Amino acid sequence: MNDATTLDIPAQPTLKVRQIVPGQNYREHYDPKAMAELRAQIKAAGGVKSPIMVRPHPTREGVWEIVYGHRRWIIASEDYGDDYDMPVTIEDLSDAEARALGIIENKGRDNPSAIEEAKGAAALLSFNAGDKQKTANQLGWELRELDNRLLLLNCAPEVQKAVIERHPHIGIGHAELLAGLPQERQVKVLAGILQHRVPVEVLKKQLGQFAKRLPDAIFDTAQCVGCPHNSGQQAALFDASIGEGYCQHPSHYDELTMAALESKAEPLRERFQVIKFIKPEDGFVPLTVAADGPLGVGAEQMEACKGCANFGCSVSAIPGHYGEVDESLCFDAACNSTKVAARRKAEREANKPAPAKKDAPAATSGKAHGAAPSEQATEAQKPRNQVPGKVITHRVEFWRKTVANQLMAQGERNQRVLTALVLARETRAVNSDRYADVAVKLAGVKKPNLGDAPLRKMLEQADGVATSALDSLVKAVTASAAYGIDTEGLEALLNYLEVDEARHFTLSEDYLNLLTVSELESLAEEVGLKKAMGERYAKAKAGKRSEFIQALLAVDGFAYKGTVPKAMRYPRRKFKYPERAAAQSPVAPTQDASAERREEPEPAHAA
Repeated sequence: MNDATTLDIPAQPTLKVRQIVPGQNYREHYDPKAMAELRAQIKAAGGVKSPIMVRPHPTREGVWEIVYGHRRWIIASEDYGDDYDMPVTIEDLSDAEARALGIIENKGRDNPSAIEEAKGAAALLSFNAGDKQKTANQLGWELRELDNRLLLLNCAPEVQKAVIERHPHIGIGHAELLAGLPQERQVKVLAGILQHRVPVEVLKKQLGQFAKRLPDAIFDTAQCVGCPHNSGQQAALFDASIGEGYCQHPSHYDELTMAALESKAEPLRERFQVIKFIKPEDGFVPLTVAADGPLGVGAEQMEACKGCANFGCSVSAIPGHYGEVDESLCFDAACNSTKVAARRKAEREANKPAPAKKDAPAATSGKAHGAAPSEQATEAQKPRNQVPGKVITHRVEFWRKTVANQLMAQGERNQRVLTALVLARETRAVNSDRYADVAVKLAGVKKPNLGDAPLRKMLEQADGVATSALDSLVKAVTASAAYGIDTEGLEALLNYLEVDEARHFTLSEDYLNLLTVSELESLAEEVGLKKAMGERYAKAKAGKRSEFIQALLAVDGFAYKGTVPKAMRYPRRKFKYPERAAAQSPVAPTQDASAERREEPEPAHAA
């Protein structure tokens, strides 16, 4: 072949088999016949030719985790050894992306069982914070297919094992029917199916697809004694029935069940941010958040997690387990995984030997080079959580009021903000109702009725305002925009005005009443109330929520004014101020505002 036709083919990336480890593989069973056929194909080809997909291991350097291609990796390891050069495709994927690709690829190769697909889908669903539509889209499934698979996770372990191992007398139809029964009954029915080789249609007739077990009910079943939908009525009168103790009106049964569960969950709402009712079709896998253990997030982060919007508990709506409560759960698997990885990384760094000391002057400024890893913690390692919605709403209102007051107090910046609002086409943020309220207070202006404020009449009112009040009225125009601007603009104003929240915020009953007990625990740890209360804290926490709040607000010597929780602070962004002289027009120079930036003025109440 001459040079003109030579192709520049890039080399196939490879990794040693020993550098690769299994990933989050949901497969539990590989068909021996299919494995033997694949092994023969690889041998005939002279080795593995089709690359497997891997990603960098989340916590181990120099190690790659399999996304898909477990069977080829197993065969390469067994037949060629740890030093075999395995062809790979390397992708930098998140946990959720890796799970989705693994499920999709496996389905296209050695067709997995429906139970294995269900387990993989449930794991992916937890990383998507329970968003079924997003999970179905990632898998290329219809939502109905996802719901169908998740429902199979209600099958007893014995039923799941039979489906996964391809038992000749158990098909997916059997599993779908058995999934609606309590697990202990599934095991008994499974034995009968295997012994008598019962077809799906016969099983359907025998069980009654929608019957509900009355002994499992969480509500008072005394009301069911004379009900025509009670299977005991038919059992007493007819030869053919599904037996004693079944409700044949499932929707009514479910309504009574949910009413009883809601009642059981009511006291939990004061303790947790999230109360999740778990149904059989949810495919729910509880994710317990703890300080210690293999999946611990660390003691400090654990306290922060208690104040997170995704911290809560589950209440079972599964037959045989109605009303069971599972506490201290995280409902954001991706976030939890990040926190666990951060804790493990911090521990590894803490266990590293201190670097050898080099010759240096005895006295140095700042932190020593050998400072403990905990002192050098990155922003990613600091405890953090997702702020609950009620707190966010309260925070934004606090920011708006503070910005409005500061715009009234900071004269020159008020003018500059008004200039910026016009240039940014944000004058629509000026809140007429808020402005009218302030105008009434400042100058006695009569507040116009809605829709009855023609310019002529308002000019007559404005012309009657005292000259001494005009400056404040003009400032109030800019200040009212604090109540109409979006959150991004509001944060920009907070930074521009250099607001110090501690000068405006007081830790009060109004704020604490927004929080659940777990959030109060997190707050008490964060701001030092727990330490300040000492031995009284445990007793106060064990009481009613209202009493806990009162105890937190009655600590002698604690500085409630100026104590600002992290959830109430705004994100700091530095402004780049141009040289004032360069920005001045030929008009007479304005007073330098540098002193105004050095110290925030006392608030002048605008609202």
